[in-house]
Amino acid sequence: MSDFEAKLQHLTAEQVETLYGEYIGGEKVAQLLERYAIDLPPSSLIKAFPPVPCATLCCPYCHASLYERRKSKTASSRQDNMAFCKTCAHRHYFPGRARWRRDCACPPCLQARQQARLEQQAQQRKRIQEHWCLTKRDPVPLHSLSITCKLQLMAMLEVRMDSQRGRLIPAEQPTGDARVSPCAAMDAAILQALHEDLILLADPDSPQDAFSDDPTPKAWRDKVYWVANVSLEGRQRASLSSLYRALHEALSSGPQPQWRDALAELIKTLSVEEVCAFIAARCAEHGLPFEARKKATEVATQLLGMHALHAIKSLANTAVRGALAFIARSRVTRLHASNTIPGNMLAMAERAVREQWQFNPCNYDSNTPRCSLNRVLFDVLLKQDDHGMRRKIGEYIEQLPRARASTTTSAGNRFCTHCGSGLVHVQHGPKETIVNCKDCMARTFLAAP
Repeated sequence: MSDFEAKLQHLTAEQVETLYGEYIGGEKVAQLLERYAIDLPPSSLIKAFPPVPCATLCCPYCHASLYERRKSKTASSRQDNMAFCKTCAHRHYFPGRARWRRDCACPPCLQARQQARLEQQAQQRKRIQEHWCLTKRDPVPLHSLSITCKLQLMAMLEVRMDSQRGRLIPAEQPTGDARVSPCAAMDAAILQALHEDLILLADPDSPQDAFSDDPTPKAWRDKVYWVANVSLEGRQRASLSSLYRALHEALSSGPQPQWRDALAELIKTLSVEEVCAFIAARCAEHGLPFEARKKATEVATQLLGMHALHAIKSLANTAVRGALAFIARSRVTRLHASNTIPGNMLAMAERAVREQWQFNPCNYDSNTPRCSLNRVLFDVLLKQDDHGMRRKIGEYIEQLPRARASTTTSAGNRFCTHCGSGLVHVQHGPKETIVNCKDCMARTFLAAP
């Protein structure tokens, strides 16, 4: 019994109910206190009434009836949403009486909810292990990977390899200045491509928040750890360190003729992304938005046929400074000024060709950390000392080894120059020979001997 309830001990149960009825009926509280000889402030009278038992509710721990406090004549219904146990600290909150759900904070309820959470997590972990089980996927032989996948995988291993745990760290985990590719969008595209080719598999032992709570859990690409699903010999997955050494050894031997088209495409894509990433970084340093990504990609593709990458970065830096001057001179918005950068770069590039400008190395260019994909491509595979910066990309592509026109055995059989298949159909003409591959459907035109 509380101190307030003790103030009504001199009244019988019938008198208490009569008093409560008169209180709810609207009689003045001061008159009721004087009539029933109650020593309480008027605002505390409602606290002195004993709680009402709930006929349909009992405490799950004490097995005693729960009680609900009496309503004040001025209280709103949403404030009276609780039933309580007189024996223990258990509380029952009625649903629908409040805008938010409240749970009992008594020790038994806290323990029960914790146990329910643990059981739910155990069930979800079991579903994750069943759905993302690594034994369901056979490892991919290293020799079957395309040259693009080998370069992407080695770049990924350089940045995100965790040799002690034998897996790759999540994409959202910071790696300092180390980057897989020039921008986060290209990182995500590389990761998605390797996952779709079953080269990287989601690690089912990743933290549970790296998966959705669905009955068929989905792996969140940026949160989950990754396992390299590649074998060197047989059907056993290779360790990350041995896989990295094998990739380095395979790529260090230099480019092969059959890789020419794929390497040319990768050089172009990587160079374009480096230009766009450089523009975005310079804009961010000066507080400029960079939303002209599509236009910048088109301009970068065009400029890479005219200038070396370091020259294009110099043009981009000049265009960014020009945008800042445009803001100060004409008082235009930062977005407006930023959108002029690609066009100004193209105009300056055409002028540089006409006037034969000479571009010198810049500090902001040399201090920028290179991405891993650039190092693997230009340093390990192509062995270019300038890291793909000092010449036009067409010159690097021109240095790639070309496939021989045809391969002839002692029996005189021809092979496809694209895939190496011997299933070809040869048509001899007076001026040329046409080789049609039945496997890759490629057509090769050869000069007549």
